[in-house]
Amino acid sequence: MDPLTHGLLGLSVGALRRSERDRAAVLLGCVLAAELPDLDYLWPAGDSVLHSLRAHRGLTHAVVMAPLVALAATLLAKLAFRHASVASIFAWSLPSVLFAHLLADAWTGWGTRLSLPFSDARVTLDWMMVVDPLFTLPLLIGSLWGIRRRTVLRRAVLTGAAISCAYLAVRIGIRADLTARVERAYPTAEHVQVFPSWLGPTEWRYAAVLPDRYAVGRVAAFAQPNEQATHVRNTEKALSPLALASRTVQEALAWARFPMVSEQPRRPSGTEVSIADLRYHLNGSPTLSFRMELDGRGRVLSATLDRGGSARSLLERFRGRR
Repeated sequence: MDPLTHGLLGLSVGALRRSERDRAAVLLGCVLAAELPDLDYLWPAGDSVLHSLRAHRGLTHAVVMAPLVALAATLLAKLAFRHASVASIFAWSLPSVLFAHLLADAWTGWGTRLSLPFSDARVTLDWMMVVDPLFTLPLLIGSLWGIRRRTVLRRAVLTGAAISCAYLAVRIGIRADLTARVERAYPTAEHVQVFPSWLGPTEWRYAAVLPDRYAVGRVAAFAQPNEQATHVRNTEKALSPLALASRTVQEALAWARFPMVSEQPRRPSGTEVSIADLRYHLNGSPTLSFRMELDGRGRVLSATLDRGGSARSLLERFRGRR
């Protein structure tokens, strides 16, 4: 999730504590605990692809590191409120890390690696996009209302959190229903998945893995799936040994769940690789891909994340082809 949502969720976790003793310190510790894991975004990496896929949402996002992150948040809050109890702050900072940050990242389409350092597997629940104003807005309104009228701070924050959680529950139910609809539409599919869309809470993208191709489209609540395109299935078999030896290419392949892979020679030597993922598509065409240029020795010359254009251009493409 985005930093604002993480912080507001952390505030909500802290507001669950009934006692007024050390309340300010606990609230601060919870907000810090909800934000600190994303400091790994500042860590250096070999290139932008490795930064997006390995440095960010790395070890600070692992469950085993949550106590250390919570302890760091506790100590920072203790500096601001010297008379507060370390035990009280830590007791609430720890669940703030787990629920306001790690779980919130896991329910997005991008996912996070909760099992590091034991496993690189990404936990991706696909409940909502990384940024979802309909989820964040009740949290924000409740928090601002509570800050303005401090006598009702706890009630205001928890009211906003309850509305956001109810919205999340609706999304989970919609996802289960839409997944069943796509499965019925593709009875021979090896696997189907639906993905949240920035176009609205009731309209989702889907991808179905068929024996020789991917079928992609959109599906809305109370409607049948609308297939928009099919694509030939190709994986790392489409890549040369030079490309497969690149750690950057390996990371992009591991990230893509429905990969579209292409490669072409680069003059005078080397290769250009593109790895798109069909879970991010607009009207059947992929909108997110990693593009890498390698020299003849496999060294990365450039690595970029292509999101398919600006938000405005994507919206224009959607309106023009709907």
